[in-house]
Amino acid sequence: MKVEGMTTAIHIELNVLCLIILYAIAHQSVENVNQQMKRVLFRSLVYGIIAQLVLDSLWLLVEGRDFPGAIIANKVLNVLFLSASVVLGGIWYLYVLESLGHSMTRKLQTIVMCPSLLFVGINILSFWTGWTFTVSEENVYAHGPHFWMQLVGAYGMLAAAGIHLIIRMIRRRIPLAGSLEGRLLSFYFIPLIGAVVSLFYTGMPGAWTCAAVSAVLLYISDQDREIIRDGLTGLNNRKTLAGVFVDYIKQAGPEKPLYLFMMDLDKFKQINDTYGHPVGDQALVHAAKLLASCMAGRRGILIRYGGDEFLIMSFMKNDGEAEAFRQVIYQKFEDYRKANNPVYHFAMSVGIARYREGQELMALVHEADQALYSEKQRRGAGR
Repeated sequence: MKVEGMTTAIHIELNVLCLIILYAIAHQSVENVNQQMKRVLFRSLVYGIIAQLVLDSLWLLVEGRDFPGAIIANKVLNVLFLSASVVLGGIWYLYVLESLGHSMTRKLQTIVMCPSLLFVGINILSFWTGWTFTVSEENVYAHGPHFWMQLVGAYGMLAAAGIHLIIRMIRRRIPLAGSLEGRLLSFYFIPLIGAVVSLFYTGMPGAWTCAAVSAVLLYISDQDREIIRDGLTGLNNRKTLAGVFVDYIKQAGPEKPLYLFMMDLDKFKQINDTYGHPVGDQALVHAAKLLASCMAGRRGILIRYGGDEFLIMSFMKNDGEAEAFRQVIYQKFEDYRKANNPVYHFAMSVGIARYREGQELMALVHEADQALYSEKQRRGAGR
């Protein structure tokens, strides 16, 4: 009995610890001025997991106890816990869809959440029917004869979201490592272990304790991306440049020259003024993808430096290879224009600077920027 009591105490302590961490994350999310739908859905997910941890802890204090109203309290807690499990599956699917860029219309939200509401109704009725759970006269919980309906409701939406991600990755040949889809799929791994354990050992820390851990890891990953990633293009932002520069100059030398390429779109202001900023943003996204394709298989870093300016820092064999790389970039943009015939002028100018031993980062950036200005004059390209 002492061992059982200790296990319950550890379980509750874990829930409280996870609850405190999740509450801090939810509070920080509320304070953030960036209140996109994705952030709102993630916060709803976090609050839902907090509710599950509270219900789980209360259930541990009620289960098997003998006091007035204990059986009713046990049933109410189970109805709430099982129903919330189903609703959270729907919220997770909406979060995945929003993360992948789907328009979060009221119709889409209704379609995703309707099945969850159906299973909530089944759990409420189980208070009297015992379909998905039962509570004995000794106040002990057990799975009901139709507990499979709860499993379908709770895990069906989670599975649907996971399948959606996998199909998208296969169709678009997206790698698991480092991709948004891969990060979203990683959310499943820890809760899956907890869910399997809780199915066989009722009362053990299970899916929701583990889901709290996954939510924290997902939050940390998103925060990290917000710090070092450009929100529009997904490229590294300029905050990453200083650290990479320090690392690269340690490796640079006469046999391994380091080059900095400064680039911007030609006549970008004209694109914004004529076609509007959404079209300008689209041009930046296309430019980022083309530059990323130029970097395929090459060691270096690609950064959106600001506005329509991009920067590549990479090792080259010599000045000849650096010039050849510049021509590769020009050719990529020319091929894109021929294939897609955009309504706006879509071209990029590239300035090159070679790192000299002892040179400061901003001096190298300034040199590359001056080279870019000279290149624009040579090509007759305006900013």
